[in-house]
Amino acid sequence: MKYTYRILTLNINGIEAHNRISMLEEFVHRHDIDIDLLQEVTDGYKLVCKGYQSIINIGTTGRGTAILQNLNTQFHRIERIPSGRGWLCILMTPVS
Repeated sequence: MKYTYRILTLNINGIEAHNRISMLEEFVHRHDIDIDLLQEVTDGYKLVCKGYQSIINIGTTGRGTAILQNLNTQFHRIERIPSGRGWLCILMTPVS
């Protein structure tokens, strides 16, 4: 069985303002994004999005990447590059 995923990639340039994070969350929900790949993350703990799990990889320079994963998707064997600049993972089929 084939699945279609909605994937968003975005350089958030260290987004920290609550209103900008709220705009991101609204966009993700409006377009029913399954996976959001974020670059230039400085404070991943502010990236809270209802219905999504945040997977954060802040590197040695204080910047990194993050994934907002819809709770209907599953990643396995997540490996982070220590610099914070990348990931490797396996995407499983949606949870029923």
